[in-house]
Amino acid sequence: MKVLLISLTVISAFFALTFLIYITNSDMKLVRKIYDKVQPYYDNLKKDRKL
Repeated sequence: MKVLLISLTVISAFFALTFLIYITNSDMKLVRKIYDKVQPYYDNLKKDRKL
């Protein structure tokens, strides 16, 4: 019974965390911050324009 209660608590906490991330759109905000950090690097790369 104790194992069932612990597993239910863990699953509920995981669901609450993922739901909070979904509602606040935190995943896309994090991606945007990473994108802004790496964009200057990719802008300065030499590009092969041959098609």
